[in-house]
Amino acid sequence: MGRSTILIVEDNDELKSFLSLCLEGDYELFLAADGAEGLQKAFENIPELIITDVAMPLMDGHEFCRIVKNDERTSHIPVIMLTAKVELEEQVTGIESGADLYLTKPFSIKLLQSYIKNLLKTKEQIRHYYTQKVLLEPLDVDLGNVDRKFMERLMNIINANLGNADFHIHDLARAMNMSTAVLYKKFNALSQVSIGEFIKSLRLKRAAFLLIEPGALNISEIAWAVGFSDRKYFSKEFKKAFGCTPSAYVEKTADRD
Repeated sequence: MGRSTILIVEDNDELKSFLSLCLEGDYELFLAADGAEGLQKAFENIPELIITDVAMPLMDGHEFCRIVKNDERTSHIPVIMLTAKVELEEQVTGIESGADLYLTKPFSIKLLQSYIKNLLKTKEQIRHYYTQKVLLEPLDVDLGNVDRKFMERLMNIINANLGNADFHIHDLARAMNMSTAVLYKKFNALSQVSIGEFIKSLRLKRAAFLLIEPGALNISEIAWAVGFSDRKYFSKEFKKAFGCTPSAYVEKTADRD
């Protein structure tokens, strides 16, 4: 497993170099000199955490954070905001823009490192929790508004293409207006289940529903209807998911009735 990735957005070269020196041994770093460049690198790289200054040219930290937290690609990323301003009103503005943590300068690098570890640990715990639920009821997972809209849009596109065996992840990414790499990173940030496994789970759940419908299609027809062009592969994956073959699943359901 690779090192966690952090984006540092800081216009002060001396502070940026200091942060890099302190963090580069533990994390893979991306660097930006202002909010505009920071957005570009955030969208390109989808880091696991962002550290940003508040007072910067072109785009300040508040606006940068607001955009990050309201974009589907980056809304899940924890943001630590650094500032020399100690006024309560300034801190409230930072939190309202979406910052997860607000740190005033001068700050202890040990304290910053501790905050980074805790935020990444919490993020991984949430990801683990989502993983347990996402294959069962994806839309029942308690997500923020932006991430929920992302999941709803994702589900709608997948469900509309369940019967298309030629519908692949790059097609999904195109429909989501994302690059394939960004879609992989976004979904991986929310769940330990891969996007490919997620699509397959939706196909199999739909197949299970079709198998017990009155006047159901035969197994080969159902396999085709949910995007499997190979019946043997469909049966194998169905058994992995439900613990029995499609025909046994039909019999078990009939016995319950």
